[in-house]
Amino acid sequence: MSKNINFFKNKITETWPGKKDISTEFIFYLKEKLHLSDVSIYIDDYSLSKDEENSINQFIALKKQEVPLDYILEKSSFYGNNFFVDPRVLIPRPETEILVDFINKLNLQSGEIVIDAGTGSGCIGISLAIHNPHIKVYGLDFSKESLEVANKNKNNLKVENFTTIYSDWLSNIEDASCNLIVSNPPYISSEDKHLRDLHHEPLMALTALDNGLADFKTISRQAPSKLLKGGMLAFEHGYKQEREVSEILKKNGFKNIETLEDHQSHPRITIGILSN
Repeated sequence: MSKNINFFKNKITETWPGKKDISTEFIFYLKEKLHLSDVSIYIDDYSLSKDEENSINQFIALKKQEVPLDYILEKSSFYGNNFFVDPRVLIPRPETEILVDFINKLNLQSGEIVIDAGTGSGCIGISLAIHNPHIKVYGLDFSKESLEVANKNKNNLKVENFTTIYSDWLSNIEDASCNLIVSNPPYISSEDKHLRDLHHEPLMALTALDNGLADFKTISRQAPSKLLKGGMLAFEHGYKQEREVSEILKKNGFKNIETLEDHQSHPRITIGILSN
C-alpha cells in the first residue's frame, strides 16, 4: 500500500526531533523535486507513487549524511537565477550578491572586460554577464571540474558573453587586457573550526594558506599587470579580514580602497582602484 505525505512528515520529525530546518527543507524538496502543491502537502494528505516514495527516501538518506539541500536538488538560487550546483563547486552564498550588485551599478561601458577569478559555478561572472550584455566576462578557474559546472550554467542560462578559461588565478590572462577583476577566493584558514560543518563542499575552494590570505596576495600581485590603468579589483573576504585585505591592496598599488558590509553589517567586500 502506498504511503502518504503525513507518514513521511512524521518520519522526518521522529528522525530529527526539534530540528525544524530539516522539516522546512523537506517541504521545499516536495515542492521543488516532486512539484507538489500546498494543498497536496497540507490538506489532501497526498498518496505517493512508488517513484515518489523512493525519491523521498533518497532525500532522507542524504540528509542523514548532512548533504546540503542545494546539492540534493542540484540547484541554487543566486541573483534571480537558478544555478546548477554539485559537490564540485561551492554553493553560492547570499552575501556574494552584494558584490554582484555593486558591480552592476558601476555603469560599465560597452566592450569592457571583466574577469571573474575563481569562477566556480560561474554564479558571479554569469550574473554580471546577464545584467551587462554589452560587456565581456571571463570566468577563470584552476579546477577543470569547476569549469564544467560553469559551462553547464552558461548553457542552461543561454549566456553568450561569458567565457571560461583554465587558469591558475590570472596567469593565463594577457597584460593590460581588462577593466575589472572580481574574485571570491578561498579565504578560510585550514585550522578554522567552522570547516567541521562543511563536509561536502570542495576544500580547495574554501581554504587558503597564510591564515586564509594567500590567494588575496597572489591575485593582488598579478592584477596590476593585467588591468588597464584605473582598473578595479574587487574581493569578497571573511568578515574579520577587512584590514588585512585592504593592506594587501595598498601594497600592490591600489588606491581609493573601500569596504562594503554584508546583511549582518560585517565588512565583506573590499574594492581598490589601480593607481595611474
